[in-house]
Amino acid sequence: MMDAKQVIEHLKLEPLTVEGGYFKETYRSAEILAGRERCIGTSIYYLLKTGELSRWHRVKSDEIWMYHLGAPAIQLLLLADGSWEKRVIGGDLAAGHVPQSIIPAGTWQAAILDPGATVNWGLFGAVVFPGFEYADFEEGTGKELMRLYPEAAKAMTELGLD
Repeated sequence: MMDAKQVIEHLKLEPLTVEGGYFKETYRSAEILAGRERCIGTSIYYLLKTGELSRWHRVKSDEIWMYHLGAPAIQLLLLADGSWEKRVIGGDLAAGHVPQSIIPAGTWQAAILDPGATVNWGLFGAVVFPGFEYADFEEGTGKELMRLYPEAAKAMTELGLD
């Protein structure tokens, strides 16, 4: 199996400074939504290495994370209704992993690689509908979100997402 550096080089991934990890946009629809200057959808490769995290953020569109290779990711979602979910995005269905994580628009999200994984990197895909635009990206902090989602605070702390 390739190491993280080889995957990054092979897929020509770049550092994703606003969120953490590495990415490359692989698709941006040429179709524009009627009445809006917005493409219908976008897709990226997204790689995390052990010790990195996908920092707290939300976007104004629906997003789907998909597992491709390597270590699974543990993702926390803080939903608009005040509830929260923990998902493991990976390939071991028998262990409760999901190969896709559907994230509704406006949901706070953060992720880390599973610390028990034997591989030190994970490759995922992310598809956004309508398409991703940086103007729709909002960063959050663990402290701020722990106040808004006190029931998720313990999970946030345990995963280092505080």
